[in-house]
Amino acid sequence: MRRLFFVILFVSQCFFVYSSNSKRDSLKQLINVPSDLLTYDVLYQLGEDYISDYPDSAIYYADQILKSENLFLDSVFTMKANYLKGKASYRSSDYSNSIKYIEKAISYCVKNHEKEKADCYNILGNSLIQIDNYKLSLSAYFTSLNIRNGLKDSLLISASLNNIGNVYFQMQEYSKALDYYNQSLVLKENANNLQGIAVMRNNIGNVYHKMNDSLMALSSYLKALDIIEFESNVDWKPILLENIGQLYLDCGDINKCMVYYHRALIESERKGDKISIASVKTSLAIAHLKNEDYNASLGLFEEALTKAKEIGVARIELDCYYYMSELYEKKNNFEKSIQYFKKYDKIRERIYRENNSKEIAEIQAKFRLEKIDTENEVLKQRNTIQRLEIDKQKTRGLYFFSLGVLILSLLIYSIYISRFRKKHNKLLTEKNKIISDRNKSLTSLNATKDKFLSIVAHDLKNPFNAVLGFTDLLIDRYDELEDSMRQEYIEIVHKSALHGSLLLDTLLTWSRSQMGVMEYNPIIINVNQLIEEEMEGLEEKAYAKGISLELNEINASLVYADSDMIRTVVRNLGNNSIKFTEERGRIIFSVKAEESKAIISVEDNGVGIRPEDKIKLFNLDSNYSRPGTSNEKGTGFGLILCKDFVEKNGGEIGVESKEGVGSKFWFTLPLRVNEIEKKSSTLERVEEECIV
Repeated sequence: MRRLFFVILFVSQCFFVYSSNSKRDSLKQLINVPSDLLTYDVLYQLGEDYISDYPDSAIYYADQILKSENLFLDSVFTMKANYLKGKASYRSSDYSNSIKYIEKAISYCVKNHEKEKADCYNILGNSLIQIDNYKLSLSAYFTSLNIRNGLKDSLLISASLNNIGNVYFQMQEYSKALDYYNQSLVLKENANNLQGIAVMRNNIGNVYHKMNDSLMALSSYLKALDIIEFESNVDWKPILLENIGQLYLDCGDINKCMVYYHRALIESERKGDKISIASVKTSLAIAHLKNEDYNASLGLFEEALTKAKEIGVARIELDCYYYMSELYEKKNNFEKSIQYFKKYDKIRERIYRENNSKEIAEIQAKFRLEKIDTENEVLKQRNTIQRLEIDKQKTRGLYFFSLGVLILSLLIYSIYISRFRKKHNKLLTEKNKIISDRNKSLTSLNATKDKFLSIVAHDLKNPFNAVLGFTDLLIDRYDELEDSMRQEYIEIVHKSALHGSLLLDTLLTWSRSQMGVMEYNPIIINVNQLIEEEMEGLEEKAYAKGISLELNEINASLVYADSDMIRTVVRNLGNNSIKFTEERGRIIFSVKAEESKAIISVEDNGVGIRPEDKIKLFNLDSNYSRPGTSNEKGTGFGLILCKDFVEKNGGEIGVESKEGVGSKFWFTLPLRVNEIEKKSSTLERVEEECIV
């Protein structure tokens, strides 16, 4: 629930709008009047009237128009009926069907239907933004804007400008979003459209909120609230109140945050908006959680969760489970914390699977937008989509079969290792305590193995899906694509394959270490020289971001450790610092001897780490990862591997960080002075090899 809400101006204003029950009854009486055109007109008006409250009824009336035997294929009412079905499907959140019906409506639009065509593209953009297809959504909105500019209807132009701003807001291009919002605001102010002005003030406030300009955000929100404060028919008033509460929460003013969240809840309950009620209660629960009022927070989470399940809003369920897990963790009830996190993970996985089905709708929309002038072209593209869907299903089946074989192979290998160790343990005649300890160790290893396989199955899906999806497009549509588009798809495939290769390499290295098949070969090494060599390997990546690398040698330190493992640790920590340091930043590698250990640290002035995220860094269960300052992707396993290697060499690893200031990762290695002395016969030769 940690997001801002913008308002889409659903200003299609098509053809006819009626709202009262009395008019509905009057229209129903006209259906029996013996006139085809009048009947079509009445059915359409009834569909428009029902669309807000009962979208299924709107689809029913549209189907009645299309079922008529006297309706010609090129009739204007064929266009109107498909538009009505597309708009109703959008209201029902059935975005795939909305795209299909709207595109069919566009195919029936002729030159004298420019206004209706613009409305169709506007609804098409609304549906595309809901499935996160921002490029096609922008294309649809700009097409609608160009048509409306020709019609010179300022209110409709303002609506298109707002919707374009919404797409840029979702793409996190806040400067562009602010520009289009301001253009829309000027038109609303010129028309003295107060509610439209309030909508734009809310959306502009969201931009300033995201840009961390709290004063401008609050000013814009309050101007919007002044306009609609005493209006009773503003459906989105709870959204505005919740946005203000979120701003105060982010600024740390819990009391004011609670005031606006409660006002939003009152408005939602007054309107009977179940989705808004669940949303606001979730926000209230999060605020109480931050205020450490755990009982109030838990009660609100449970109420919000019940409401979300009742109306079937999975994303609110997701937020509730995530923060309830955090709540029980703060109360030290780790059993329930894990229980709710598993529910969160299950919902997240379900949403991920459902989102995969959007891919077909996006491809369908992209094909149909290119050639939509005739019905024959629509049918041709539909056949292409069906063929692509069948091919994709076959490819996915092959992919999951291969993945299953890989997982099964790993499982068999792990079972083999486990059985080998058990057989070996039976041959030993140690005490019962040692046997018990061995059994506990094996149980822990099996649990780690299960988590490892779960992560492999989950995290390898994304790069493989990207590679399969875009190579399918290149194979099937290579000749139709422009050179720039082919280049873009090839770059995406390369980046996905590179990310998958990096993840797989890290996983295999870590798994070999966990299973004990990686050899541990300690030698006496000069850690200063080792760090200098690894810094040379990092210079190219640091130079690309204008980051300086420095080595602070307080004193020379000879350590007794595995050189390859320590190089991996230094390289990982250096890469992480470069990844999370802004351009023209600074990274300092330090080495110093303290008592019987050497302390090696990598310090940067990057973005830092939030306190609640520190505990996730070295924890396999959390698999924590986030993009770098230049949107670099990571595997989430680097620090886990570092911890494992440092501990194998008898050391410790830790982090000191402050968000917005920077981070300092450090680890220790034993100096092992006594062991160096024992090797006196070869000491001089070893020292020469290490210090050169």
